[in-house]
Amino acid sequence: MVRRSFLQGAMVLMAAALVNRILGFVYRIFLTRLIGAEGIGLFQLVSPLLSLILTFVTAGLPVAISKLVAETVVQRDKVRTLRVLRVSTVVILSMAALFTLLMWLLRVLVRQYWLTNPMAYPTYLAMIPIVSIIAIASIFRGYFQGLQDMSPPAWASILETLVRICSVWVLAAYWVHVSLAYAAAAAMLGMMCGELAGLVFLVIQYRRRARVSVVFADAPNRSLETARQTLSAIAEVAAPVTLNRLIGSLLYAAEPVLVTRALALAGHGTQAATTLYGQYGGMAIPLLVFPTVFTGALATTLVPAVSEAAADEEPERIRTRLMQTWKATALVGFPMSVALTLFATPLCQAVYGEPSVGPILALMAPSGFLLYLRGPLAGILQGLNRAGAAMRNSVIGGVVQLALMYLLAARPGLGILGVALATSASVVLTTALNFIDVYRYIGFAVRIDDTAKIALASFGMLIVLEFLRQTQQPTRTLSLLLALAVGGAVYTWLLGAMRVLTSSNLSRIPRIGPLLARALRCFPFTT
Repeated sequence: MVRRSFLQGAMVLMAAALVNRILGFVYRIFLTRLIGAEGIGLFQLVSPLLSLILTFVTAGLPVAISKLVAETVVQRDKVRTLRVLRVSTVVILSMAALFTLLMWLLRVLVRQYWLTNPMAYPTYLAMIPIVSIIAIASIFRGYFQGLQDMSPPAWASILETLVRICSVWVLAAYWVHVSLAYAAAAAMLGMMCGELAGLVFLVIQYRRRARVSVVFADAPNRSLETARQTLSAIAEVAAPVTLNRLIGSLLYAAEPVLVTRALALAGHGTQAATTLYGQYGGMAIPLLVFPTVFTGALATTLVPAVSEAAADEEPERIRTRLMQTWKATALVGFPMSVALTLFATPLCQAVYGEPSVGPILALMAPSGFLLYLRGPLAGILQGLNRAGAAMRNSVIGGVVQLALMYLLAARPGLGILGVALATSASVVLTTALNFIDVYRYIGFAVRIDDTAKIALASFGMLIVLEFLRQTQQPTRTLSLLLALAVGGAVYTWLLGAMRVLTSSNLSRIPRIGPLLARALRCFPFTT
């Protein structure tokens, strides 16, 4: 078993997430052009329900596994690890069996009262087998993350995406000639094939490199706490995470219902409302959240890393993690917000062939940095055993988002743009609340000078991109890529010139650091 540092684990997940996101965009582009915005909308109508059911099934236990296993590694407590895994497995398998049965028995009620478009019913049926597969895989993911061995989950996610793309390529391409409803269901079946492949891979990796008897081979056969204390520790982590995700999933599941009904009040028919929601949830949102390939990896690795530091009673290490997280998020989030705001329409045209999605993306893009920071801040709170605070903040933001979505989308002058505005408002509110709580527990650990320099470099990039947008009109894909490349080069040069990035700190990044350091030296006035 290979146990990695915080930075190494984050880099492994970032690399895998980047590959996944690129593959995912290939998949999304193909699927969008194959089944269109309406087909994507049918898929999106069912996805929130899947998220809600998985919240019940997993019950926050993957996060509890990750956190508690990280603590047992420090304590060399094999018995506690086995106890955590056994309890989590029994609960997850029981809930998976129960909800799979309920989903099948209640299928008629779901079709009549939940799905706003009856054409989404085949997609719902195709979703039923996925629940158990994802639930079982979550146990292994949480275990590997607790060991801070991120390679198996990373490779599993890549395998899932590849299998999904191949499956959808075959299934949806056939069924689209039969029915759009069955084509959307084929996309869900492709997801099932991918998740199953990832689960098989994780099981193989567990048996090969991470059995508890191997990881804790030299640990005594006794525990530092009683079985009741272990159960209490599991509940202490899992309960607020479950409640947080449950409320969030309920809000997310209610989102397509409320949005499509609000759009109907604004004068859109069922088909048009489904198409608009598909543009928002299936096209604009994936582009907006693309940078979470980096910050999502930080959020995942922060839970066990912060838990381990807290178990070792090293608060300074926790503040260092916050400082690293803030800087990394700013380095990615500031320029991405600029690029997505200025080039929203050309990007949507190039990726989806749907320039009408551009205004939706442009409204949400300025809040990008705060969106990318929200997850890592919640990860720090969970690692500090303050999951309840993260839950409260998420619930407040979700309720505000849903209320604003309904109020704004029902206005004929706004429609789907009101949904975008509501999303941005929710992001700002939730991230601000998370930061206030992190500050309350560990103090202020953000370097203002570096943040100001990153903002200045992003402003310089904005000036260059705006000039290119006005003079070159980058509507073609090649012109768009060239403009973004020039803007990125200017941004990198400014960061190097202001010594936010140096060849010495880049070289410390695992594997790719020396290559990045040599690339930075190619820019004048940088070191």
